[in-house]
Amino acid sequence: MKPLLLAWCAALLLAGQARAQSYLPPEAAVHAAVEQSHEVQAADAARRGAYARADGLRAGTHETVVRAIGQRRWVRDGVHERFAEGQIAVERPLRLWGKAEADASLADATGATGRVAAQDARHEAARRLLALWFAALRAGQAHQAAQDNAAAATELVRITERRVRAGDAARLDAELAQAEQARMQAALAAAWATEQAAQADLRARFPGLGAPADQAADPAAPLPEAPKEPPGQLRARYIEHSHELLLARAEEELALRLARRTDLERRPDPTLGVFATSERGGGERLAGISLSVPLGSSYRQAQAAAAAADADAALSRRLAAERRLGAEFDVLWSQLEGRRAAAQAQAAAAALQRSTAERALRAYRAGESGLAELLAVRRTLADALLAERLARSEALESDSRLRLDLHWLWDFDE
Repeated sequence: MKPLLLAWCAALLLAGQARAQSYLPPEAAVHAAVEQSHEVQAADAARRGAYARADGLRAGTHETVVRAIGQRRWVRDGVHERFAEGQIAVERPLRLWGKAEADASLADATGATGRVAAQDARHEAARRLLALWFAALRAGQAHQAAQDNAAAATELVRITERRVRAGDAARLDAELAQAEQARMQAALAAAWATEQAAQADLRARFPGLGAPADQAADPAAPLPEAPKEPPGQLRARYIEHSHELLLARAEEELALRLARRTDLERRPDPTLGVFATSERGGGERLAGISLSVPLGSSYRQAQAAAAAADADAALSRRLAAERRLGAEFDVLWSQLEGRRAAAQAQAAAAALQRSTAERALRAYRAGESGLAELLAVRRTLADALLAERLARSEALESDSRLRLDLHWLWDFDE
């Protein structure tokens, strides 16, 4: 009986212990999964579209127009005569008033916005991947803990039944052990379903990445070191390197350049042309130049005013993004500090609970306490071990999320 009790105690004390492996997926697999994301592929298509629109802006919308006119002249002045006549004209609108330079500047801003938007899409996909990965990791840890608890409960049933047959325990103890075993089996089934759902969600969104079932972090291993930089310096880096802020700045610059370009449209572009005319069957030939200028209306002023308002809105969005990112860093930093402290406290609590479980086991073996007391201690220990693992996992997730947003992890910038 003693070896079986020792085996059960060892299984209980080691519940939740995982092999020391990396708690993050391989970086190559992450890059491949992110690149295959439909959101990223859509952002890449939008970037290609932005580059194409930028090329169009540089070329301009002004195109050479060739105009051909054919006509027949009838002369009824004494003698009826007919003459074939025609005209060929070539016209070209001119980009004046600095519009060509403004179009080139607008094209640069358009391409830059498309590039930053694609980078932001990759970063957001990496954020979603990280969250789903840790959700699956925690579900796997809970499932592993449930397996350990179920195995310990099964071993306890065997021990108790042997003691009942030997007359060292009452039949009530055997029934209590069996009830505990059934409870652990129900918890195991629920934990398995939760793990399968978390892994299915991860596979659906990022196929080919795999599951973190065998990559749970070892609770005995130390947590990664906290960033050594002062929080103020990290906060500034977090804001300045945020793709959200970079995209807001790019959109603001694009809106400003578009407003300047639209304002230039208040001065209409003239159209210059040359033409050659043949009249009276070629008896008379004409050549000349033409110049046409649109007469601007209130429409052009309204368009310029609308573009200026859009630029003001883009400025407000950029300022709001800076403020929101600062608050976001404060939340992440507070979470990181709190979760690291919670993980350390849970580790201390689990260590104390292990000591309590050992004393309870010795008392049970010596007949100084009953099975009910041992089961209560065992449940408390199981909860403490699971809480230790989950607290550590949350601390690791906060650390990974902060490093990802600081571009210290999985940097996708080109």
